[in-house]
Amino acid sequence: MMLAVVSVLFASGDARADELLFHGNAGGAHAVGKPQEREFGFGGEGGFALEVPFGRYLGGEVIVGGVLLSKGSPPLDPRLAQQALGTAGYGGLGLRVHPMGGSRDSGIWVDAWGGGTETGNLFRFAFGARVGYDFRVNDGRFDVGPYVGYTQIVQPGDELRPDDAHMLSVGVAFGLGRSPIAPKRGDRDKDGIFDDEDACPDVAGIRTPDPKTNGCPPVKNRGDRDRDTVFDDEDACPDTPGIRTDDPRTNGCPRKDSDGDGVYDNEDACPSVPGVRTTEPKTNGCPRPDRDNDAVYDDEDACPDVPGVRTTDPKTNGCPAGDEHVHMEGDKIVLDEVILFDTDSPRVRHVSWSVVERVARFIIANPDVLEINIQGHADAVGSEDHNLYLSRERAESVRRLLIQYGVDQARVTAQAFGKTHLKVETVKAEQANRRVEFFVTRSRAKANVLTPQSSAEKQPGATP
Repeated sequence: MMLAVVSVLFASGDARADELLFHGNAGGAHAVGKPQEREFGFGGEGGFALEVPFGRYLGGEVIVGGVLLSKGSPPLDPRLAQQALGTAGYGGLGLRVHPMGGSRDSGIWVDAWGGGTETGNLFRFAFGARVGYDFRVNDGRFDVGPYVGYTQIVQPGDELRPDDAHMLSVGVAFGLGRSPIAPKRGDRDKDGIFDDEDACPDVAGIRTPDPKTNGCPPVKNRGDRDRDTVFDDEDACPDTPGIRTDDPRTNGCPRKDSDGDGVYDNEDACPSVPGVRTTEPKTNGCPRPDRDNDAVYDDEDACPDVPGVRTTDPKTNGCPAGDEHVHMEGDKIVLDEVILFDTDSPRVRHVSWSVVERVARFIIANPDVLEINIQGHADAVGSEDHNLYLSRERAESVRRLLIQYGVDQARVTAQAFGKTHLKVETVKAEQANRRVEFFVTRSRAKANVLTPQSSAEKQPGATP
């Protein structure tokens, strides 16, 4: 059973309670010298110490720890029984020396201690010493580093085992070291401004907000009419408060904002056009783009290439005005109903004529939409050629109905995709795959550019 040692140490006048230092160590151990080095194998050692500093270089310690050695070879003396494990718990008082003194946040250390050890049911005197090197982790108080230790257990006079036990250990020491000593801030010219911020550290001066003159004496006949801390003889705008710069042409002048948008010219990518501040240098100070000129900026316009109206729905904001039956989202005309066809026929069912009529009214009501592409799709049933033919004819049927309802034929085209663009990949959704879809391919804002969704390569059978 490990022996607990309790001790009270009195520190010298400059030691403080908040500077109590904690140390720990853990490492491998092995007995040296006969007969222990034969009778015990490798093991481990660990312990803790509480240090009370006596000054910059020396501290007193309370130390506790233990050793565990593995089983070795049988004793040569037949009168002695072989030990299964070697165990010892120790405790005592010691001194720790810090040769590097004031640096304290790293460096070599040496400690020595004396006390008692308990091995089995016997209590003996023991002493030891260690040497190590601490490395400070980051800028805190935690130290870690290697150490080498020696421990000796004094054997009382004994005919069977008269020799002291000796042990070496090597491992890692760690702990809570002394707080780093903050460097003293000097003030050589005694003007109340520390040297590290004094532009004239050897000549007493006055405090100013300018790092280039802070701590320097005031210069006679150097006025500062606008009181911006830039002297008149170096101020390019001596009657208007400004800021210090390295350019003699702008030193002491206010920052310029030619377009009055709150973004100064030296960081404004569009200095002559009022804009908005952004985090991107290439657009900072530039107006927000609006390609279709509908007063809805591109970054919030769901239809940036088709002029529209502002709405509260992000899906339709900036798109042409619609209703609950027909509206635009992006470059697609969205319907609330599906246009139905007769089975294996391009004929639009009569019940869907009203749906096509609503699409026609939407196109006629939005003259900024210059061209609509009707895309015909088929299901996965049947041959590829047949489905391509059927989807083309269904798109043509819808196109003819739109023209019949008053849409200029130059504004509508038809395109066939067959079964190449299935909407749902399942045989139970063939009705969803048999469909026509409407995409805006030209607008007044983008008369010659296809929008991304409808820029697919045209299939055979596409008609103008």
